[in-house]
Amino acid sequence: MEIERKWLLSKEKIPYKLSLLKKEEIEQAYISFSPVIRVRSVDSKRFILTVKGFKSDDSLAREENEIEITAAQYASLLKKSEGVIIRKTRYYHQREDFLIEEIDIFHGDYEGLAYLEIEFGSVEDAVKFKQPEWVKQDVTNIRCYGNGSLAENRLSVDELNKGDV
Repeated sequence: MEIERKWLLSKEKIPYKLSLLKKEEIEQAYISFSPVIRVRSVDSKRFILTVKGFKSDDSLAREENEIEITAAQYASLLKKSEGVIIRKTRYYHQREDFLIEEIDIFHGDYEGLAYLEIEFGSVEDAVKFKQPEWVKQDVTNIRCYGNGSLAENRLSVDELNKGDV
């Protein structure tokens, strides 16, 4: 079960020096949007096939199943993908409360877009979490901010950054 919240960021307000954080280069593509079936390459070394369960608009949790696949399987599945391929650098910052902040800086079609995501152990923890002051907007339950929606709909980065979608 994946339980997470997501916030839109202004890159210039991120309070960490990103070059000091652990990072991964991620490329992900969608084989299907309903149900969500995604393939992901991490640093061109790890390859993951993910199937996600349905998420209602007000939910913080949904089922997520991941399996490691080979580079050849990834390349084959990538040919079957739909929409935009999402490319981003993900930075990891461990907070004092032991939660991990994942900061995604997008490239390519979504250059200029940035998110903060935090996964939680329970829905209760996610609900009571006070968002950091440096984030722009909570977009957890705004469907168009999901990576699948970005891949499927080719949304405007300017509109996304303004919260106008």
